[in-house]
Amino acid sequence: MSLETSAPSEVAVIPLASVRVVYNPRRAFKQEALQRLADSIREHDLIQPIAVRPADDSEGYELIAGERRLRAMRLLERPEAPARIIYCDAEEARRLALLENTDRENLSVAEEALAARDELDRAGGDRAAAGSKLGWSQSKLASRLLLLKASMAVLDAVAEGSIDIGHAELLAGLPEAMQDKALGRVIANNVSVAALREDVKGVVIPLSTAIFETGAQSACATCAFNTALQGTLFGEAVAGANCKNRQCFTEKTNTELEARRARLQEDYATVALTTEKDPASYTALIQNGEGGVGPEQYNACRGCQFFGALLHAKPDARLGQTERPTCFNVECNREHVRAYAESQAPAPEPTAEAPDSEATAATAKPSGTKAPAGGKSASSAKAKSKAKRASAPAASSGAAKAAMKPAYTAAAKTLLATGTKAPLAVAILAMAKVMNEAGVSLPDGVVVTGRKPEDVIGKLLGSEEAVLASLFNACATAMVVGKQTNCQFSRNDVFPAVLAASLVQGQGVDMAAHFTVDEDYLAAHTKEGITAVLEESGFKTWLLGQDDGEKRWKTLLASKKADMPKDVMKAGFAWAGFVPTAVASIAPRSFVGV
Repeated sequence: MSLETSAPSEVAVIPLASVRVVYNPRRAFKQEALQRLADSIREHDLIQPIAVRPADDSEGYELIAGERRLRAMRLLERPEAPARIIYCDAEEARRLALLENTDRENLSVAEEALAARDELDRAGGDRAAAGSKLGWSQSKLASRLLLLKASMAVLDAVAEGSIDIGHAELLAGLPEAMQDKALGRVIANNVSVAALREDVKGVVIPLSTAIFETGAQSACATCAFNTALQGTLFGEAVAGANCKNRQCFTEKTNTELEARRARLQEDYATVALTTEKDPASYTALIQNGEGGVGPEQYNACRGCQFFGALLHAKPDARLGQTERPTCFNVECNREHVRAYAESQAPAPEPTAEAPDSEATAATAKPSGTKAPAGGKSASSAKAKSKAKRASAPAASSGAAKAAMKPAYTAAAKTLLATGTKAPLAVAILAMAKVMNEAGVSLPDGVVVTGRKPEDVIGKLLGSEEAVLASLFNACATAMVVGKQTNCQFSRNDVFPAVLAASLVQGQGVDMAAHFTVDEDYLAAHTKEGITAVLEESGFKTWLLGQDDGEKRWKTLLASKKADMPKDVMKAGFAWAGFVPTAVASIAPRSFVGV
């Protein structure tokens, strides 16, 4: 199929050794079919190029579509192949891979289930959006998601054709350990779907494993399917209270899971079921010790959109249990863990070059930085600076970014109106992008390099003003504060809010003159996120110092999330001059899509 995308692309011959597979919804590749494809390529050559994107680490390419063709070419030991190189980000590549595979008739139902999980994850849990992206009805999406309660062994068996979808749907209702045992018997004895259905009907579910109410006041207490009421029929074979109505038990379980999710969403930005997430896409968030991010970073994480809770949804001993706090950005967590571990390592011994280093540091010291007081040496100040590791910016939620975006836009607008260097830098970037896409060479003497626009801005700001003096202030202002038709996609990868933040941070603008914590900003956070802001700002310390302050603080924490922002703003705290870390250090690219 033809991959429909507005991202720029080109066709070129690339080394196969430079291509790596990062994501593919397809799990099963039959050797006989691969060999037939290889024979066809040997005779007719490769008709449809594979699709790739440049890897973010600049090391080769990541495959988007065409893994069967790639495997067949490698079977033939071909060193290179034609490829359509699509210049898109990882999210767009994942979308294209899903669409390319789900449009094919021979994608197994198990592979569709995993594709549904991944698309639902990309859509932030919005089933309507996920179904629309996949081109599926809501009933098809729901049936594929229910299949995710099957064990990986069952899903693999469906993908390989060892069992039918009917087998998998029946096995998915059993505890995971029982699924795998039954799977072996189904395959070995060639059990039909009808026979398996009859066997599963005889499997009762202990009500003691239920996560919903089963007590004396519940419907289960008087239900005809409760074996505790039919002891004379079942005797010792089915002792105690068990449920014979698996469908009803499953529906009540799912209702309770969603109720628990709703309660958790008051405190966590992301709450996901284990059936909705790839196990490799999340990790426990630890404050101290092995795998810890440190107290300061942990506090910053509490206001992050990836700070969340994981709710176990598979029918096993952990059903209904919650893992929290959980980080749903593994790469970010790994980087913070590494940084904290390095900050805790013993400081290196001073070297003979220390005096020269001090001189360099003093020369490079930002304007407005005070010298160490009390005659302390620069090397001592540097050692302390190294010991104190600044917390990395949290990935704020979309609502939080929307609340802080106007401040960045206003700050950038002020910067553009009061100087000439910044607007010139933006104008050069805009012209370079437009000329590059039009195939026009840059003027002699103009060099603009960088993988992302914000990188280009950083380099341009390091140039002399005289070098930038040939471009127009008005053009730059329009680029930074103008309205964008689509804030989620730009063919030349330019986004006004991203440039605004890049300029403001690059020039070290004090955001306190443009941003003030208000009710809207607080309302964009979870209760945990609001509490983190109150602690960072000194609000908590201030309130506890008031008459009956401790009581007021406890009352505030006990209030509903919807009421908390208004109550905070009525308290009378002086917010002027305070800028949350999440605002001051937000990554410019985070504003894409806001």
